[in-house]
Amino acid sequence: MTDADTRVGPRLGTRRRALVPLAGGLVALAAMFQLVSSNVLAVNFTTANQEFKLYSNYLQGAQAAGFLSTNDTSSGQDNGVAELGIRSAKLAGLCAIAYETVPVVGEVSLMILAGVPVKSSFANGSNTTSDGAGNALTFDANGLLTGGNHITASNLFVNSRSLNGFGNLISGMNLGQSADTVDDTAGIAWPAGQTPPDAGDFGLTVDRLNVGGLGGDTYGINLQGAITLPNLKIKVVPGHKTQADCPTQAAG
Repeated sequence: MTDADTRVGPRLGTRRRALVPLAGGLVALAAMFQLVSSNVLAVNFTTANQEFKLYSNYLQGAQAAGFLSTNDTSSGQDNGVAELGIRSAKLAGLCAIAYETVPVVGEVSLMILAGVPVKSSFANGSNTTSDGAGNALTFDANGLLTGGNHITASNLFVNSRSLNGFGNLISGMNLGQSADTVDDTAGIAWPAGQTPPDAGDFGLTVDRLNVGGLGGDTYGINLQGAITLPNLKIKVVPGHKTQADCPTQAAG
C-alpha cells in the first residue's frame, strides 16, 4: 500500500473553495476542530497548495473505495492523488502536522493529536503493536482493534499523494473495478462537489482494510458522518515538527 470534504472545483482533490484554507487560517482551523470534538460540525481539513503529514498507529476500515484523481492547486499545478473513502473507520491514534511561516515568529507547526499517542516512527514490513507511550495495541483474530481510546468515524474521505503502512489481514480487495461503481459497492457517497470518476477508470474496493503504521502526505481529510476524538489536543508550536515529536506533544 502507498505515505477530506466538501470537495470543490472540477475534481475531488480541488482545494480552491475549501472550507478551511490553511494559509492564514491556523487559528480558524484549531477552532473548527474544537467544534468537531464537541460534535458541533463535521470536519473538513483541506488545503490548496500545501500537503500535511498524517500518521496513525493503526487504521481499521470497513467497506473502502478508491480511485485516481487530480489535485488542482491554486498555483495551477496538477498533482496526481488517490481518493479514498471508508464507510466505517477506527484509528489507534492520530497525529496530523501542517506547516506555515508567519511574520516575526517564522515557521510554526499545527499539530492535531487524538486517541492514543502515535509512535515516533514505524518499522517497515511489520505491524504496529504498541502506541507512542509504549502501551500494547490489542486486536482480535480478524485484526480488529480492541480496547478503548480509539478514534471512530463514519464516512471518512482522504485525498492523498502517498500512503504507506503494513497491510494486516486485508480482505475482499477488488483491483481494477470500474471507478464509477466503487462508491455503490462500498456503500458510500462521494462528498458534495465531487465530479464522479469516469466509467472504465481504475478503481478499487476493499471489504476489510487494516493498516498498521499508517503514514502519508495528504491534501485533505473529510469526515461526513459522526466522529469521536478522545484525548483531542490542538497545538501551534514553533519550528518544524515531525512524527518523532508526536508522542511528546501528545503527552504534554
